[in-house]
Amino acid sequence: MVKKISLAFLFCMLTTSAFATAEYDACYQAAKNDDEVALCMKAETARLLKSIQDMYFQISEHEQTRDWNNGNGLISGNLKDMYNHFIAYRNRYCSLFEKASENTFGSAEFDKERCLLNLTSDHYELMDKILLNANSGGEESDHDDE
Repeated sequence: MVKKISLAFLFCMLTTSAFATAEYDACYQAAKNDDEVALCMKAETARLLKSIQDMYFQISEHEQTRDWNNGNGLISGNLKDMYNHFIAYRNRYCSLFEKASENTFGSAEFDKERCLLNLTSDHYELMDKILLNANSGGEESDHDDE
């Protein structure tokens, strides 16, 4: 059990910092098993999705991207389509990941939530780059890691 939690901690430290919030850290530190860590990841995934929706809205209102969206924020248009496709891909991929991980150590819920958090965090970073570029007038951001 301690080995699993240690591996989970290492996993969380090695993944992207988009979900390194104080609330997540506190929840994670208080978790006693994989299923409790999974609940922490689920809450953080929900928080990230809310932030992603806010970014989509900001992008839809931005002068440079408003016409490209061809719709009304996340109600219709390219951004709504993009968001829906991301959610569908993420959910299907993580369902497959969970199924493929059935015979490995750890809880299935942990594996699923870890996958959802990773893909959501990755998407958060991608959308953040778009928003940064739009807000900088199309210039590359200084904090772009690539």
